[in-house]
Amino acid sequence: MLDKKTLYDKIYACWLGKNIGGTLGGPVEGRMQVLDIKWYPVLSDEGALPNDDLDLQLVNLHVLQNKGPYISADDIAEAWREHVYFPFDEYGYASTNMRMGFKPPFSGKFDNVFTDCMGSPIRSEIWAAVCAGDPVLAASYAVRDAVVDHAGGEGVNGEIFNAALQAKAYECDDKEALIEAALACIPKQSNVYKAVAYALLLYREKKTIFETRELILKEYGSPNFTYAPQNIAFGVCGILYGEDFEDAILKTVNLGYDTDCTVATAAATLGIMYGTSYIPEKWSKPIGDKISVSSMIKGLPAPKDLDELTKESIRLHNMIKYADRDAIIAATPSRTDADYQRYIITSDEKSGVYATLRYMTDPVCAPDHDCRVSVEIVNNSRWFWNIKAELICPDGFYCNDKPEVKIDAESAEKMEFTLKADKMPEKRYERICLCITRINDGSVWSEYRLPFTVLRPNVWYINGEKQYEAGCNVTLHGDAPEHVCETTLYEPQSRKTVLICNGERPIKLELDGEVRFDSDTGLHLPAYHRSPGQQRAYTELSEGEHKIKITVKNNGKAPVFTFSYNSTHEVSEPGSFYMYTDVILE
Repeated sequence: MLDKKTLYDKIYACWLGKNIGGTLGGPVEGRMQVLDIKWYPVLSDEGALPNDDLDLQLVNLHVLQNKGPYISADDIAEAWREHVYFPFDEYGYASTNMRMGFKPPFSGKFDNVFTDCMGSPIRSEIWAAVCAGDPVLAASYAVRDAVVDHAGGEGVNGEIFNAALQAKAYECDDKEALIEAALACIPKQSNVYKAVAYALLLYREKKTIFETRELILKEYGSPNFTYAPQNIAFGVCGILYGEDFEDAILKTVNLGYDTDCTVATAAATLGIMYGTSYIPEKWSKPIGDKISVSSMIKGLPAPKDLDELTKESIRLHNMIKYADRDAIIAATPSRTDADYQRYIITSDEKSGVYATLRYMTDPVCAPDHDCRVSVEIVNNSRWFWNIKAELICPDGFYCNDKPEVKIDAESAEKMEFTLKADKMPEKRYERICLCITRINDGSVWSEYRLPFTVLRPNVWYINGEKQYEAGCNVTLHGDAPEHVCETTLYEPQSRKTVLICNGERPIKLELDGEVRFDSDTGLHLPAYHRSPGQQRAYTELSEGEHKIKITVKNNGKAPVFTFSYNSTHEVSEPGSFYMYTDVILE
């Protein structure tokens, strides 16, 4: 059991290490070669550079402050919709999904090609601090956080690993034992497990850190510098091979790749293990105590400095210490199952009634494309329920399924619904309401309404053949020399837009008959905020329809391209290249 003074010192050192590592690694993030960094590449007059690694943990802190210890992934998603305007990679896709009404964990999976990346492993310190000494409880919080934007991917395993490692580090400073304990919290078949276990093996075999780097990249590397397995392993290497704090953070940053993430996690972990005395003033003094929050975090009452953040972390730690630990762990979402949305109908999952809705098809509905969903209602109460269920649909949609079931106490029943459209939906997304009516003695006892989202499909004509796509990513089929992909973009208002179309093949984009770019080489960076400069077109689209023609040459590389239509707001505005959700492609 940690005394108050030691707990304060370790949590403060954790947050200080996080700021030091983020400031050291942030300016060189994405460089995939071996580096030779010896000092902060950039320093701010205000101290630490703002970084999403800490920003999103302040959002989670805010959720705990307002919701208490029994928070859900839905609570975190709600805070994202209010406060988070990041467009980056998985953040952009998940935020778009949540703005259209999808709930976690489905919000973290749909149309998201970044589920194996580092956006969630960097958010582990808050869970470790409030669950200091309890890696299993920290892991349970990490899961509900990670599935918001990484459901079903390696990013979830990465956050679990880091949270468990750091929670255990409050009571253990044996590096190898810590890593083994954290590995026990994630599946052995995951690539995060395999990459970290391999790094530990190579360290024990006395390989140099750069020999280990090359072997990890050979076995578990990815050209995407944010891929979690390689980066989690690099952070572990810094901890293992570092002879002291400075040596550890410099070795970590010089491995390259997602350096703000790897160095910040390693530095925070060392701070937890050894406290503030382990961090040289040489590295801490330029950073100071102030917390800098990114401009794309809006309306958040963040702590002003590390002292305030540490004290609040301790307050929440003490609150969680008296919570029902078993109830928190029991409500942990599945780390691998990402095709569902959970609704609490009464009380809680442990003693009440809840529903799980799954999309059995893509969440798309059109006259020639039905959307099928299944709903399982679990009755954990001690009394049976007689229910009638139906979908309440907006104009243009209908569903003839109206099941009636009896659900015995402590049992479950599953129902299926087929949603149809008698005309093409007018909007990109619509909200459908599942109405559950509880019947007692032939009379209505209570009603529960559970909303879910369906999409109007993006309609493409690929070499003249109609093809539906649910999201931004368009799959090409066949071995034609080139694929001609056409659609009509309906813009609801005049506004500045950047059209991004990127893939690994040469791509030409024409807007209303005018060539806007013709890229000879391809590089697939399917994010909203970054794409090859030669695969984006800035324009001001007038209200109304615009013809899009994309020609993709077949050079044998991945048969997919990504097309998105985004805001051109600068960083000082709410977001940067965030996805419009009101544009229709037909």
